[in-house]
Amino acid sequence: MLMNKRTISIEFGHCDPSGIVYNPHYFIWFDSSVHALLASGGVTLKALMSEFGIDGIPVVDYKCKFFAPARWGDELLFETGIVGLHRCAFDIQHRIFNGGVLAVDCAETRVCTAVDPQQGRVGAHPLPEKLVEIFSRP
Repeated sequence: MLMNKRTISIEFGHCDPSGIVYNPHYFIWFDSSVHALLASGGVTLKALMSEFGIDGIPVVDYKCKFFAPARWGDELLFETGIVGLHRCAFDIQHRIFNGGVLAVDCAETRVCTAVDPQQGRVGAHPLPEKLVEIFSRP
């Protein structure tokens, strides 16, 4: 399935007073890693939204384990990949390495959503076939 790697340099502003990365930054990086994953497949969320009439791909579940800290000046390697496809959702795994050591392991589930005109509210929407095709690439 589709996978992407990218590197993030830890800056002073990413750190808390004790000098380690403030955990909420990881969730921002997870989201930007998903957008980088889409780009590596040749698509953007904006294009998917306009082409298929979806509202987005919100996160519905995170499961994270933090094994080792990261500090100012560290280079983190993010490996982000699709690990499961469902009718309306998909599973992503983020593995973050610091100096070759697994520092963070995170699984997330996102759901494809769209407005249901009959009910007048946002609900789950089947994954567009184009997205399934992109996510299924090795």
